[in-house]
Amino acid sequence: MIKEFSIDDFPKCNDLFVQVFNGAPWHDKWTTDTANNYLRELIENNRFFGFTLWDNTVLVGTILCHAKNHYKGEEIFVDELFVSPDYQRKGHGMELMDAVDNFARENHFISVTLLTGKEKPSFHFFEKCGCKYLPYLAFMYKRIE
Repeated sequence: MIKEFSIDDFPKCNDLFVQVFNGAPWHDKWTTDTANNYLRELIENNRFFGFTLWDNTVLVGTILCHAKNHYKGEEIFVDELFVSPDYQRKGHGMELMDAVDNFARENHFISVTLLTGKEKPSFHFFEKCGCKYLPYLAFMYKRIE
C-alpha cells in the first residue's frame, strides 16, 4: 500500500535508508545519525513531499521529493528513492515512481528530474521508468580538502 509520507514514518525510513545504501551496489558508510541529519534536511524543505510503500507493517520503500520552479513551470525533483533489498526487482520502485508521476499529473507539474549514477543499476531502472538520459547535462563536483 502506498501512502503519503508522514513524519511518523521517519524512524523506519531512516533505518531502511541506512540498510539500502550501506549495502551493494553503493557500499556507503551511513550511520543512523548521519542519515537522520541528511533525511531531515530533505523533509524540512518547505516544498517537500514523499510517499512510502508498505507490506502490512513492513516499510518496503520510500521516495522523497520536492517541488522546484523552472522558467517553463514547476517541476518535481526526486531527492531519494530506496527499496528494501528483500523487495527489490519486484516492481516496488516502479510503484513509487508511478505515485510521483500521478502526483505530477494531478498537480500540473511539467517534469520529474533526478540524479543517479550512470554505472549503477538505478540508471537502468530509471530508464525503465521513462526517464531520459540527457548527455548535454553534467553533474559537477568539487571536493574541498
